[in-house]
Amino acid sequence: MVSQEYSGFGQITDEVTLAAAVAGKSRAQQIIFERYKSSVLRTLIGLCHDRELARDLAQDVFLQAFTKLHQLRNQQAFGAWLKQLTVRTALSYFRARSPVAESIEEEFIDSTEWSAQADWLVQLRDIETLIAQLNDTERLTVWLYLGEGYTHEEIANLLDEQASTVRKRYQRALMKLNTFLTQEVPHDHKA
Repeated sequence: MVSQEYSGFGQITDEVTLAAAVAGKSRAQQIIFERYKSSVLRTLIGLCHDRELARDLAQDVFLQAFTKLHQLRNQQAFGAWLKQLTVRTALSYFRARSPVAESIEEEFIDSTEWSAQADWLVQLRDIETLIAQLNDTERLTVWLYLGEGYTHEEIANLLDEQASTVRKRYQRALMKLNTFLTQEVPHDHKA
């Protein structure tokens, strides 16, 4: 039997392994941990930009996953469920750390123009270093949108905010990143 190979959160975990993990079997939990640890860590590092914090939060993610695994209704959706749990764990950490809501000034910016301008950000090799220039909320927004593929509406739902607030924060973050890049990288370098 030939199985299709998936990576990241798209990997398939068989029903027997999931059932054994629900039953508390450490070997099954270890298999799941080994299979998804890189994806969980990569997502958390992108959201937190702090490797040690990401490792701590990854432990929380897997503890929660094994505690709540019995609630999973569709075992084929395990990877998506784990990804959502990973993002929510990071968001919970930042909410607890910074309870003051960020104010967003009113401004109008054409969203299609910003979508096009964001393309340069996705192309960068050292995106993590660049994104570290942003505050926590801006970094979460940019990473969830560009790195994890969430829509502004989905991010707004996760953050319990208006989609317009998320869009404005995203646009402001891109302006900061663009300013940082133009100050740090000479435009007339030779290849």
